[in-house]
Amino acid sequence: MKEKALALFFLAILLFLLPLDLLFRQTEGPWGLPPLYLYLYGAWGFVVLLAYRFFRKP
Repeated sequence: MKEKALALFFLAILLFLLPLDLLFRQTEGPWGLPPLYLYLYGAWGFVVLLAYRFFRKP
């Protein structure tokens, strides 16, 4: 269980440190939203989904 938690932690760190190049883009993504917002909410949802799948009780 500790290995899964540590792997999820490092994955989340990797996902949230990568979008630094998205800070300086001025283009609009789908629905007129900035790509940074879409990436952050998508990464956050992915980490929450993985945490649920890893740590739920059967």
